[in-house]
Amino acid sequence: MLLRPSHDRILLIGDPQRHVHVALQQAIPAAQITPVGTVFDAIAELTASPAGAFTAVLAPAEPIERRPEAAVKTLRSLTAGSRLLLFGHPTLEPLSRKMLEFGADDYLITPTSPAELQQMLSTPTLRLTPPEQAREGEAPSPAGEAALESGPAVPAHISLLANLPITEILLDALLNQPHDAPAAAIREMNARIAPTLQLHYLPPGAPSPAAPEGFVSFSHPVRTAAVAGDSGDLASLHLILPRDEEESAARHFLAQLAHLMGKVAGLQDRHNRLQKLAITDDLTGVYNARYFRHFLSRILDRARTKLFPVTLLLIDIDNFKHYNDQYGHAVGDEILRETASLIKRCCREHDLVARIGGDEFAVVFWEKEGPRQPKQPQAVPPGRTPQEPAQILARFRRLIEAQEFKGLGVSGKGVLTISGGLAVFPYHGRDADELINAADQELMFRAKRAGKNSIFLVGSGEIPFPADEAKP
Repeated sequence: MLLRPSHDRILLIGDPQRHVHVALQQAIPAAQITPVGTVFDAIAELTASPAGAFTAVLAPAEPIERRPEAAVKTLRSLTAGSRLLLFGHPTLEPLSRKMLEFGADDYLITPTSPAELQQMLSTPTLRLTPPEQAREGEAPSPAGEAALESGPAVPAHISLLANLPITEILLDALLNQPHDAPAAAIREMNARIAPTLQLHYLPPGAPSPAAPEGFVSFSHPVRTAAVAGDSGDLASLHLILPRDEEESAARHFLAQLAHLMGKVAGLQDRHNRLQKLAITDDLTGVYNARYFRHFLSRILDRARTKLFPVTLLLIDIDNFKHYNDQYGHAVGDEILRETASLIKRCCREHDLVARIGGDEFAVVFWEKEGPRQPKQPQAVPPGRTPQEPAQILARFRRLIEAQEFKGLGVSGKGVLTISGGLAVFPYHGRDADELINAADQELMFRAKRAGKNSIFLVGSGEIPFPADEAKP
């Protein structure tokens, strides 16, 4: 790590929140920092100080954007032998880049890190004197004129970053993959800049990717208050590029992209939270009726293609109105929450559990991996539920009968029962509506009329406990 000499003096302009000041103190602890409020205060300070009194001057880009050329040239004329650096929000990056033509040495994207400040302040200034600043009577050299006309030599590869349609890529990622927008955007960018350049979007604490021989790696934190809080890092963004590329341009690109990625991540988080509210039942935390129908339709479409059965179970709590009337709605709500929790405990992770109204729940059992080998629909005989759902139902019936509902007092154990109806696609229904109707008929007209505390399958009798599940 490069160390600065102890006699450094830095003039810091317009940093009311002291963010840059704190970063400077961490980057160069021995430096003497002189803060002033405005550019005019800085001009007064520089005029009153001997030439070369400050090794660096840091000025904010935003306040001087009204007259950038005059402001920067004035500061430049008073800072001979010093570094003139600008700092500002990523949206000011185009303006800051333009100010390099007026005499600024470089610019920082805020928020900045102590490491970035130390690296920038430790980089020697290589600046040609513009023709209008040449000493009176002295013509600029032909080499100087050529350099000024053509600008600094920029390796061709870095232009890949400048030509990226970042806004279009980020918007497409948010529209097409809202659950994974940052990663999707990085994949698209890599597809455009590979193999010479490479971007990585990594979680906090993940090791930095190793740069191959002849390459260097830069990193920048990705922050968003909506996800990680003001002081936490949501992720880190890494750029790997050839060693001979223009480092300053790469660092600025990375800082600007990290800022935008933070906003994208914030929008993704907001989308996920709003979607969860839209598809989740507030009381029980399982899915709601709207999402149940959407999911069932989609999984049936998949089952038609992959040729696997889908089993639908509709359940309601026997005599639930009695519990509400006798113990109150607060106890009834607690029964619903615990019932939903028990159902989820019994089901596989990929099965869907939903509350579809009142005390009625639905479970969609399906085969996540599809059939182990191509099979015809006749592989599951009509009128027979697949074995795994039957075992799950048996377990659930045992658990709910043994559950102690504290709100029901000493009589709470063993008094709660459920009734259900089962239907299997494609045998009992060709689409979601037909399958729901078939299962509902079994629930209402067979299970309930049979004395409750039972589950019936379309075209069959009550589903018995499997032999290994029969005993509590």
